[in-house]
Amino acid sequence: MARTRFRAPRWPFGSAGLLSLASAIVVGCGPRGVGATASGVLTVDGRPAPAGVRIDFQPDGPRGSPSTGITDDKGRYELWFTPGHRGVMPGECRVMVQRPPVAGPDGPREMPEALRTLRIPSAFAGEQSPLIRTVKPGHNSIDIEIDTGSKRGKR
Repeated sequence: MARTRFRAPRWPFGSAGLLSLASAIVVGCGPRGVGATASGVLTVDGRPAPAGVRIDFQPDGPRGSPSTGITDDKGRYELWFTPGHRGVMPGECRVMVQRPPVAGPDGPREMPEALRTLRIPSAFAGEQSPLIRTVKPGHNSIDIEIDTGSKRGKR
């Protein structure tokens, strides 16, 4: 009777393929591995923005993944790629600021008075926003000031 010799299965791509796969798993794909975070305070006419104002950082260039933050009641925000992944892409970013829409799919939304009466010029909400900030690797403290030109906010 002939003996069959046992051979261990071989990795089809060799050790280099295994190393690449392990690196991708450890480092991660996409924005999680960029190594930059950002937080700060949004002020409108010299006062902290009310809770609920949305801040988007859109990196310059086609490969950038946007990050979003929402202000708290003291105007503070922190940027997130997704609800579970904190961070922002390093480099030049266009900053867009807008309050949530007054109406939703089910009709008017209930909003605190401070948020409902907040006026942010539409120039700051879109891709033509004049706000540009540079994000560096590591943690960034980026305060954003918007002057609406209203007399209410002037001191």
